[in-house]
Amino acid sequence: MELGYKGTLETTVNKPGTVTLPARKTYDILRELPAGVEVQLVLEQEGWVRLTAGTATFRIPCLPAEEYPALPAVETAAYTPVAAAVLEEMIRKTVFATSHDETRYTLSGVLLVCEGETATMVATDGHRLAHVTRPLAMGKALRVIVPRKALEEVSRFADGEAEVELAQLDNHLVFRRGQALLVTRLIDGHFPDYESVIPKEFARQLTVPHEHLLRGPLRRVSLLANEKTKPVRLELAPEELTLRSNTPELGEAMERIPAAYSGDAMTIGFNARYLLEALAVMDGEEVLLQLNDPLSPGILRSPDDPGFFYVVMPMRV
Repeated sequence: MELGYKGTLETTVNKPGTVTLPARKTYDILRELPAGVEVQLVLEQEGWVRLTAGTATFRIPCLPAEEYPALPAVETAAYTPVAAAVLEEMIRKTVFATSHDETRYTLSGVLLVCEGETATMVATDGHRLAHVTRPLAMGKALRVIVPRKALEEVSRFADGEAEVELAQLDNHLVFRRGQALLVTRLIDGHFPDYESVIPKEFARQLTVPHEHLLRGPLRRVSLLANEKTKPVRLELAPEELTLRSNTPELGEAMERIPAAYSGDAMTIGFNARYLLEALAVMDGEEVLLQLNDPLSPGILRSPDDPGFFYVVMPMRV
């Protein structure tokens, strides 16, 4: 009841009718059939459908169509075309930071704010926050919380398309691609005042090649960090960044990498997984880490992408 899909398939209908099939089992059958085989569906006596494909025949139990829940009246929605590639990028750069804690319902979705010619997506689980803004005209002002699962499906739904159409309908958001519709119920709740936790000024700043953090030292050092919390210590000094991890049952790891650093020497701890997940969606050759002190949140940015930043809370290590 939170996510719905409606699609149209060109086929030959010998006798019109409606039926409700078990989706997973029907899909499993179709997936195992030879490529290009013709499939025939026949509603037999009440409660059964016969599926024939080549020499194979299946009888599948079905349910009365009138018991199937209706989708919202999407025919009355006012759609606005949006660039599919931009929408997919915004989802990719935020959805990973949503909360998986079912008790924090509003944090399990992504805040979508549309004003004028720009759109912003924000996601947070209370320990980190992903924020991306892009030129994307939605046609009208919008401020909604979209469930994580829905956005993951939208990303696949929009893949390979030049544009998709979007509309808000009461407490639903509708995405349209040709004859196909994806409908999601919006999360009803108050998204936290995230702007208050974003630092505005910084005493320290570190610039390091993107690859050195994503695929190199940070990933290696995190191999010997505690599997649950992944604590890694960053030691910042002029011209150098030292990464350390220490877990009694696993061992110790240390690696130094050259870095451009401005500010006093400082040591700060972060969850390596939070850093790696952010780095995986960031573009550009360099990463900028802005800090104040060991107890204050840090911000990851890419100099090549001013529309994206990532806030991460430190941890004691």
